[in-house]
Amino acid sequence: MAVTDGSREKSTSTQKPSASQKPSPNPPEGKPVQLVHHDPSSGQFSLGEEAIAVLKRIKAPIAVVSVCGRARTGKSYILNQMLGTDGAGFEVASSYRPCTKGLWLWSQPIRRTALDGSYYYLVLVDTEGIDAYDQTTQDGVSLFSLAVLLSSLFVYNQMGGIDEAALDRLALVTELTRRIRVRTTGGAAAVVSGDGTPAPANGSKKKQESDGGNGGKKKEADGGSKKKMEPDGGLEDISALSEFTPSFMWLLRDFYYDLEDKGVKQSARDYLETALMPTPGKGQAVELKNMIRESIKALFPDRDCVTLVRPVTDEEALRNLATLPHDQLRPEFAKGVERLTATLNARAQPKRLGTQMLTGPLLAGLAAAYVKAINQGAVPTISTAWHSVAESECRAACYAAEDAYRAAFNPNTPPDEQALTDEHQRSLVAAFAAYKDRAVGDPGLQARYQQRYVTACNTAFEALREKRLAAAAEALERQLADLATRLHSDARLQDGSFQQIATALEAGVNGVVGATVGAARWPRLLAFCHAQYAALGNDMFDRMSMAAAFEAQRVHIEAQTQAAEIERLRTENEGLKAQLAAANKRAEEAAAARDEAISSARVAARNRSSDVEYRTKSRGCLGF
Repeated sequence: MAVTDGSREKSTSTQKPSASQKPSPNPPEGKPVQLVHHDPSSGQFSLGEEAIAVLKRIKAPIAVVSVCGRARTGKSYILNQMLGTDGAGFEVASSYRPCTKGLWLWSQPIRRTALDGSYYYLVLVDTEGIDAYDQTTQDGVSLFSLAVLLSSLFVYNQMGGIDEAALDRLALVTELTRRIRVRTTGGAAAVVSGDGTPAPANGSKKKQESDGGNGGKKKEADGGSKKKMEPDGGLEDISALSEFTPSFMWLLRDFYYDLEDKGVKQSARDYLETALMPTPGKGQAVELKNMIRESIKALFPDRDCVTLVRPVTDEEALRNLATLPHDQLRPEFAKGVERLTATLNARAQPKRLGTQMLTGPLLAGLAAAYVKAINQGAVPTISTAWHSVAESECRAACYAAEDAYRAAFNPNTPPDEQALTDEHQRSLVAAFAAYKDRAVGDPGLQARYQQRYVTACNTAFEALREKRLAAAAEALERQLADLATRLHSDARLQDGSFQQIATALEAGVNGVVGATVGAARWPRLLAFCHAQYAALGNDMFDRMSMAAAFEAQRVHIEAQTQAAEIERLRTENEGLKAQLAAANKRAEEAAAARDEAISSARVAARNRSSDVEYRTKSRGCLGF
């Protein structure tokens, strides 16, 4: 079932489609499913899960046409004509036992397009006969009340004309004023009377300043529609209640009267208005009848009347009307049914509550609230039920907004303060759109739940922002720590100039900038550079100081080595000098000895020479 949201489903247009607009010629698929069930043993009403599921799937505006009336008067037949089915729709039987118990709806809503291009869905509801043989008066009034509360077009199906007996059968309309409240009075939605049935609470209400109405209804200035009806006590001003009642159509079946008044031809609507005029006279019976007339006019200011002749003259054919071929129907009836379905389709506009156009989920929520009130013996209070539904929808809208925020928030948003804030604002816009798409109710209620989801989103964002920024800051610190380690290692170990160190720092910082994001990094990077320039300068100074100390130590050691070497050489020189002196002494002694030896040798030589000469001379002298 394709009943999803559309781009124009929130249109508040009140334009009506033309009267000639008809449902699709192809009969919609579906089946009747029970919307409201009554358990006679417990006296409790309950909602059908399948029917509620059908309503909840209709996210677009919804129009509801309910047909109510006495049992066995052909209510289901009219709905089947709107469906375009031939015997395959709501159950139609020919016995005296009623086919329909409770409220039933067709499971396949009919998509309709208004003149402004927006679309909505039409749902058809069949009701249990209001005077079924096995039905109590209270149960009948409760079902009647539920049908009125949930409909945007309420069709009252009746056999024959509008006479005193017909007005008697609609006496439950006056009961409607006791069984429905616009709002609580005196802090209570209902007062229980002595017989255990809900009695009206006292108090008057201001007229709603709404032009919404169901189906764009137009209020009329009927003579008695503005006054307070008081049959047995202070009833709520029903003019306020009329702001929330559906359009009303009185369908007269098997109608055989001539519509004329004093020779002047009348329309069916004129006939209805004439029948609702107060009758002269006094007495309780007249007052009660006139009270019924005034109640109908006050509760249903947007009303109309349509007549249909008897479909066939043969009783056997009449009992099988649902399956009777169209060519066997009276032409007047067939044309009347065609005009009727066209009128119903034209008047079936989206259900409104004040100015709020209802969708399927909202209508389902109202049905649950009304049934709960009836089961608790309370008077269904429209404002209370609506507040409950609106609060539930606003709560769901709040959750939908939070989901939309989470879905819209880009998890890959850079961990930058401004980028995260911009993404947060963008996601809040998506959340607001999701919230407004579903939230209903008064501005105060919507504002309260809007603040709730905004607070939740802000809280989630703050936690995410702190986590992302902390993770980014931690990653930045890790990268800076790694860079500092490399820079300090290079500054201590490499023999580079300060310009080389500054170039390495700049390259490292540029690498960190390329690997990180966020404006918050710049103050940290600036502080890092300031700290690193100072620290690297200190490292360079320490390295140079250490190198100077090493050089001084080397020079000192070298000087000590040279001094030791000089001392060694000096010592060695002194030794050599001593040796030289000894050698010189020895040389001198040797020279002296030599000189002495030479001298001695010379003396000896001279002595030998003198001796030889002596000898020679002696030989000469001596002659030998």
